[in-house]
Amino acid sequence: MLIKLTTFIKLWIIIGIGICCSACETLQQWGGIRPPALSVQKVSIANASLKEMDLIMDIQVENHYPLGIRLPAFDYAFLINDHMFLKGENAIDQAIPASGNTLVQVPLRIHFIDLYQSISALVNEDQASYQLSGNLHFDVPILGQLKIPFDKKGQFPLLKMPKISVKGLHVKSLNFVTAKLALDIEMDNPNAFLMLLKNFSYTFSVDGLQWADGSIQKDITFEKQGKSNISIPIALNFFDMGQSLFNLIQKKSQFPYEFDTHIQLKTELPFLENIDIPVRKSGNIQLFR
Repeated sequence: MLIKLTTFIKLWIIIGIGICCSACETLQQWGGIRPPALSVQKVSIANASLKEMDLIMDIQVENHYPLGIRLPAFDYAFLINDHMFLKGENAIDQAIPASGNTLVQVPLRIHFIDLYQSISALVNEDQASYQLSGNLHFDVPILGQLKIPFDKKGQFPLLKMPKISVKGLHVKSLNFVTAKLALDIEMDNPNAFLMLLKNFSYTFSVDGLQWADGSIQKDITFEKQGKSNISIPIALNFFDMGQSLFNLIQKKSQFPYEFDTHIQLKTELPFLENIDIPVRKSGNIQLFR
């Protein structure tokens, strides 16, 4: 019985080897057993904001097999200015059809806060050099699991958040009935591109009492790597708000404040046309007479 079982196992091993050899011969007849070929087409920017953006590498995959293969994952190493910034492996799970070319996209997300914390020298730079290299992982009949390398070098722009500062309050006129003030706002654009203000909505409160709310809807250009000022007019009516406010403005030179704003900007960059920035500021504000 043991001899018969051993003979049976050997027979199936021989049949299995014959099937594999037959498959190999068939693949060789169809053009040979060759691994997939890669060609990096381009790297583009997508989903960009002042906080993060995606670099997407387009890789053309040529499948020489007359059978479909699978691309389950890729690994990568991402260097910025020759410093290792990101490294890892991501699942992708893409089917590559038989005997043809397929475009595979390898995405990589850059968080600018993490980038500037990792490479502090980039805070003062407008762009950075990168090298993105790694391997596409394939499951290929006969050949099994293969890793095919890719590599690409280039540059990308460094995006930075504008700084909004509340500089102070100026008294334009004051009497027993009304006060006209100007709230001075400064915007610092650290980027190497222009920004155009499309809308600036705000709420301004002093010592828990709302003094102003509204919006500015006009085109204001913020020069690249420059500072610009916005003056917000404020009108106070002491009949509505109380005479104690008049006495407060006469006597005090500093007030606790809260300033909430939502800024809509347009840029000249094709991948970053519109920006929405919510800002909240609080502290003590100086009153200038």
